[in-house]
Amino acid sequence: MAPRITEEQRQALEQSAGGPVEVEDDQTRKVYLLIEEDEARRRLGDWLRRELQIGFDQADRGESRPWDIEATLAEAHRRHAERNP
Repeated sequence: MAPRITEEQRQALEQSAGGPVEVEDDQTRKVYLLIEEDEARRRLGDWLRRELQIGFDQADRGESRPWDIEATLAEAHRRHAERNP
């Protein structure tokens, strides 16, 4: 279950006209976004379509090469080992 929204967050969302609200953690200084779930899904879908189109356009122009899955997996394993010694 998601944590309950605070009254301060509710007021900020009401003033945002449906856009995301930035919330900064005063201890870590990390910034988070409060956004309605359907809007977040729509924005993520829009972003994904734009990024995929870039790749499709590059492939159509012949700017692609075969995917070396073994090299990709080796790199992923290396990064994982670095983060989890």
